[in-house]
Amino acid sequence: MSNERVSLAGTWPARAKEWDLGVAKSGNEQIAILFQITEGPHTGKHIQAYLSFAGGALDRTLESLRHCGWDSDSLAELDTLSNNEIELVIADEEYTTDQGEVKVTSKVSWVNRRSRLMLKNQMNAAQKAAFAAKMRGKAIASKQKYGAQPAPTAGAAAAPRTNGQAQRSYDDGYAPEHEQAEDNIPF
Repeated sequence: MSNERVSLAGTWPARAKEWDLGVAKSGNEQIAILFQITEGPHTGKHIQAYLSFAGGALDRTLESLRHCGWDSDSLAELDTLSNNEIELVIADEEYTTDQGEVKVTSKVSWVNRRSRLMLKNQMNAAQKAAFAAKMRGKAIASKQKYGAQPAPTAGAAAAPRTNGQAQRSYDDGYAPEHEQAEDNIPF
């Protein structure tokens, strides 16, 4: 068994598993949260975050707790803290031990809301089917006009597709037809 330290540096989906309020050496109130990484090469690994309620950190700490799922107005009621999956931004930091030895540890830098696709008015299954049927003719015409593009071979750059037409750019005021239409998209 190796004692080699594994870096957790990166941005990883995670969920709060345990937490408690405490007081730091500085005398400032804080919350310690044990997170478990839920996806990627470090799935199942744990990392602890210490979030301060002092000074300028207060608002960001409360925001982080909200991202985790906290929905109360009392810090005595933290039972919903594991409701949401979040994204942890983890960085490696050097520190010096009491014996003067330089070591590296992974530390939580940020607790962020999990990025996900958002639509104001998402179609239900029936609406999607009706829309797909309505657009079927346009989809067939598009396939005939543009065809399916094969994936580029490894190491080869994909050539721009022109269909025999000169390439135009946004710099010369050109926008494809579908981008010129004024859709009332609510986002």
